[in-house]
Amino acid sequence: MKQSFYLFLVLILLGCENNTEDIYRYSKNISQSKDYPVYLDMSEIGNIQVKTNLPLAAPFKILSNDKYYFVGEMLKGIHVYEKKGGSVNYLCFIECRYIKGFELVDNKLFCNNLVDLVVIDVTNPKQITVLYRQKNQFNKFTSYVNYWNIPYVEGKGIVAGTEAHVLTGTITDKQPNLDFTEYDKLYGNLTTKVIPDSWFSIHPENDKPYIGMIKMGTDEIYTYGSYNSWAISTFRSGTFGVREVDLWATPRTYAPPYYYSNGYPVKMFYQDSLIYILGTGYGNTGYSDCITYNEKYPLTYQLYFPDFRPLDITYMPAMKAFIVLSGQSVWVALKDSGSVYMKKYMDYKIPTDATSIFRIGNNVITLGNELNVYAPTETALTLVKSYPAISGRSYLLTGNVLAVANVQGLFLYDISNLENIKLIP
Repeated sequence: MKQSFYLFLVLILLGCENNTEDIYRYSKNISQSKDYPVYLDMSEIGNIQVKTNLPLAAPFKILSNDKYYFVGEMLKGIHVYEKKGGSVNYLCFIECRYIKGFELVDNKLFCNNLVDLVVIDVTNPKQITVLYRQKNQFNKFTSYVNYWNIPYVEGKGIVAGTEAHVLTGTITDKQPNLDFTEYDKLYGNLTTKVIPDSWFSIHPENDKPYIGMIKMGTDEIYTYGSYNSWAISTFRSGTFGVREVDLWATPRTYAPPYYYSNGYPVKMFYQDSLIYILGTGYGNTGYSDCITYNEKYPLTYQLYFPDFRPLDITYMPAMKAFIVLSGQSVWVALKDSGSVYMKKYMDYKIPTDATSIFRIGNNVITLGNELNVYAPTETALTLVKSYPAISGRSYLLTGNVLAVANVQGLFLYDISNLENIKLIP
C-alpha cells in the first residue's frame, strides 16, 4: 500500500515538473519585421490638364488631324499646334504624365498615362475632356512575360515600394509567431505619390511599362495583350470596348506580336501596310518583327541583329528589303523570296547618328542632326543630297509635307522635290 502511494506521488511530481518546462521552455520575447507594400497614389499622375506653354525637349511622335498637329513629349504630355494656312502656331500643352505612346482617332486622343489608357476629347484642345480611363491597360502581361509588369496587386494598384514595421512580443511553442493583426490594419493600405527614381532611365523607351500603340483601320487601337495577343480598343458611341485576339484566333486574320525570351519591345508603329515592332534582347542584341496587316493569312518577318539594337526601320518594296538604323550605321536586310526569313544582312557602312529613317518613293530619308536623302541598291547606299539645316527627333509625312519636331518647335517642309526641300514659312 505504501509502495503504491509513493509511486503515485513520484508520478505526480514528475508530471508537474514536465508541465512547468512545457510552459516556460519555449517562452521568450522577440522582435519580428514585416514588409508592407506601398501603393502608388495616382491622383496627381492621373490629373490631365491643359497648360499654356511648355518648352519642347524630347519629342517622340507627331500626329495630326484636319485642324491640329499633336507632338508627344516623352514622360510629360502633348504639345498642340494649330494649322494656319500652310504653317502652324503653337496653341497649348496637354499635360499627361509619363506618356510614352499615343494615337489619334478623329478628335480623340488615346494616350498612356503611366500604365493607364485614357481617351481624351480634343475637339477644342484648350478645353479637353477625359472620356474614359482603362486602368492598368499597359501592365497586364499576365501570361509568360509577367516579369514585364510593374509590380501591382489587383484591386489595390501599383506597388511603388515596401515599408518595414517591427513588432515586439512574446512567442511560445503553441504560438511561435507574433500576431500582426493590428499592424495589418494600420499598414495594410500605405500609399505614396512619389515614383521611384529607378523606374525611369535616360532611355525611358527601354523602361517599364512597355508601350505599344497603333491605330489600325479607321478607329481600332492595338496594344499588347496578355500573351501573343493584341488588346484591341475602341471608343464608339460614347462606349469604350476592348477585346483580345490571340495567335490561335479563327479565322486567323490577325498576326499578333511575339514575345521573345530575354527580349522586350521598345517601339511599335504602322507604315506601308506593315506593323513594325522593334525590340532589345540579351546584351546588345536586337530584333524587329514586321507583320503584314489586312491579309487573308498575315505573316511575320523576323529580323535579328546580334550586335545592335535597331533604332528605326523602313521597307523598300522595289528591293524587297528592309533598311535599318543601327545607331552608328545603316543596314539592309534582304528578304528571301517566298519566305519570311532574311537571305542576307549587310552593313552599308554609312556613318550616321540619325534616329529616324523612312521611304519616299525609291529614296531613303534619314533624320537626326541633319536630313539626308539616299538612293539605295542591294549593295550600296548613295547620298543624293544632305540638308544640315533640317534636324529633328520625330517626323510626320503627309503627302508632300514633312513635319519635323525638335527642341526649337515644329517645322513644315515641302518635299515635292527631294533635291530642293524647302521650309514652309
